[in-house]
Amino acid sequence: MTDAADRRLTLPGEHTAAREIRPLLVLLGLPTFGLAFALSTLTSYGPSLLLDHAHDPGVVGAILGGEGALALALPLVSGALSDRLPPSPLGKRLPFVLLGAPMALAGLVLLPLAVNLLVASIAVGLFFVGYYLYYPPYRAMYADLLPRHLYARSQASQGVLRGVGLGVALLAGGFFLDLWRPLPFVVAGSLLLVTTLALAPVTRLQRRVSQEAPITMSVREVLRSKGMRTFAAANALLELGFAGLRSFIVLYVTKGLGHSTRVAAAVIGVVAVAYIAGAPLASLLEKRFGIIAVMTWSGVVYGVGLTAGAVPTSLGPELVLLPFVALAGSVLLTLPQALAFLVAPRGSEGVAAGLVDVSRGAGIVLGPLMVGWAVRFSGGLFSATHGYAALWPVIGIATLAAVPLLRRLQV
Repeated sequence: MTDAADRRLTLPGEHTAAREIRPLLVLLGLPTFGLAFALSTLTSYGPSLLLDHAHDPGVVGAILGGEGALALALPLVSGALSDRLPPSPLGKRLPFVLLGAPMALAGLVLLPLAVNLLVASIAVGLFFVGYYLYYPPYRAMYADLLPRHLYARSQASQGVLRGVGLGVALLAGGFFLDLWRPLPFVVAGSLLLVTTLALAPVTRLQRRVSQEAPITMSVREVLRSKGMRTFAAANALLELGFAGLRSFIVLYVTKGLGHSTRVAAAVIGVVAVAYIAGAPLASLLEKRFGIIAVMTWSGVVYGVGLTAGAVPTSLGPELVLLPFVALAGSVLLTLPQALAFLVAPRGSEGVAAGLVDVSRGAGIVLGPLMVGWAVRFSGGLFSATHGYAALWPVIGIATLAAVPLLRRLQV
């Protein structure tokens, strides 16, 4: 990035409007696009590669669920350490980003080249170690650089970029996979590298914040907060549903409904469009009704819609239901990070960002496992889809269980 671009970036104040800091929000959000593209590529098209080695959806679910085992500890460690890192020319967050990015890139490239299940599992593990070193400190930069009234707005901006990354990865991944099996993973790694480099102009602002912001909260103090524990439980349930959907939606369309990978990519493209539309909608609704009310009602719509997905046995009815359910899901899943920063004690931004991923890890451990085993043992109940329709009630009920927990939170 140029020096001119660097000079256009300024720290916003308490009365700064979002439109005044668009260059900062764009640069700060670009890694979200790269991370979403990489994660979506690995978790949506990786299962097909893993299934070639494992020949069992339960084993595939267990391997992907291993992401959650890492997420149960590593994000909290990287987030907390980034709160306490001494001042440096890179600030206190960027060193973790620069350490995690190459590891995630290596995992992406290794997976399609794996010759057996062990190597493929190592590649998946390597990706997620890098991902969780990178992501919590990166997300904490939002709370470092922005005032509280811009948290939800910034997450909407981030949500759009996440949705674009998700949609492009899922839509293009099927075509790339048909051309050359490693291609979607190579593209994902390249985009992750390029978007990480976009953070360079933000370093000056982050370095200033690192020098000015005192360290006031420990991990133990944050975990004593009842609000943070309630948030973590709710977020774990939401992520359980999303992880189960993300890991098995391609298999549901291809193995359950009998369509091609390209059809699966096109179907998921519908979800991605709704996801992108829902992110700015979440910001508008939050500004008018409040973050708790918006998350509660979108959770109800999303959970009921997911559960109803078990009824159709062909693609047509699913396509009618899908955009509305995906829009509600997008609104719901745009706001948890903003909610975490609002609930967290001041001075614990890295810990709060890490706790989002720890709770996410709990959901990720359970989501693919529960869906994988439900698919395996419910073939008789959902015989028309070879058991894969069991995906929907598992993730729908988990989402609905998060709603009463969200209602207890106060911000």
